[in-house]
Amino acid sequence: MNRKIYLDNNATTSVAEEVYSAMLPYLKEEFGNPSSTYSIGKDVKEDINKARSNVAKLLNANPDDIIFTSCGSESNVSAIMSAVRSNPDKKHIITTKVEHASIIVTMGYLQSIGYDITFLEVDKQGRLNIEDLKNSIREDTCLISIMLANNEIGNIYPIKEMAKIAHEKNIVFHCDAVQAVGKFKIDVKDLDVDYLSFSGHKIHAPKGIGVLYIKDSKKFIPLIFGHQEKNRRGGTENVPYIIGLGKAAELILNDDFEKEKELEELRDYMEEEIKKNIEDVYIYGDLDNRTPNTSSIAFKGVKADELMLVLESFNIFVSTGSACNSELAVPSHVLTACDANLDEYSPIRVSLGKYNTKEEIDTFIKTLINVVGMLRRR
Repeated sequence: MNRKIYLDNNATTSVAEEVYSAMLPYLKEEFGNPSSTYSIGKDVKEDINKARSNVAKLLNANPDDIIFTSCGSESNVSAIMSAVRSNPDKKHIITTKVEHASIIVTMGYLQSIGYDITFLEVDKQGRLNIEDLKNSIREDTCLISIMLANNEIGNIYPIKEMAKIAHEKNIVFHCDAVQAVGKFKIDVKDLDVDYLSFSGHKIHAPKGIGVLYIKDSKKFIPLIFGHQEKNRRGGTENVPYIIGLGKAAELILNDDFEKEKELEELRDYMEEEIKKNIEDVYIYGDLDNRTPNTSSIAFKGVKADELMLVLESFNIFVSTGSACNSELAVPSHVLTACDANLDEYSPIRVSLGKYNTKEEIDTFIKTLINVVGMLRRR
């Protein structure tokens, strides 16, 4: 049987061997509760703070501004609910139509309890218009929540400029950076966001660990109350996963994003070869401003779900969009917002990771050429 070729790293990444090794002692020998006052607990607490320092360096943040959560979704919801509860007299929020499901669903809940939500439109390339943001701000706007990079098409959004607009009006700004962290340098002090979220399993740490950066903890109202994380997130710390996340951050810092540059070259090579060898190809998104590993690529007349299943029979794994929406038999809300012609151009998402090789991509391209041809002949 052929070796699996995994090309869905925006859904999740494999745990790096170095991360796995770093976690192991904390699953058995280093079992102390970080809240304990004796040495077994204090030593673990010190190790958590070393991991926190690595994560802070990855974002150019202060370690005290970092709290650990269970995932990116918890971080997103924590930031949103803190912002709205901190401003009870303001009932208007601005976000976009292309946010992650955790944001969209939370906004739906807030609508149900009386909040007015403005969902900013995007153009056919998935780009936002800054003027639309400016024109949407009201006296009662309490929060603007916009992602840094899109999970389906890879678009990178001008967060620094948008956060500045928000702060000129004294509005809290939250950024979902789950699909951005590890793919390019992020400086929260330069972006000047109030909150920033990300998740460990997108950067070769395990599932079940996330991060929330908080610019000003004095204004933060926890989603889960308790004394841990300096009273900002209750619950005994998930020590092995925090250690793993800290190691994953260290690996990115040591590599200094060189691997991401290689991935961009490999992604561009893949797209060019596909376009050379297959007719009527369309690539979604802002091709001049997207994450280095992501390609949302469609083949006229070929249904993405069928293409994905046939590729799987060859041990090649891609997706048709966000893993969080994969069980819903509805079109992608991101592509719908882009006014995509999904009847003609239904895309697969190919998202490369640090362990993908040119040999794998060449095998994928060769297989894709044959499979697209077969499906079109049908």
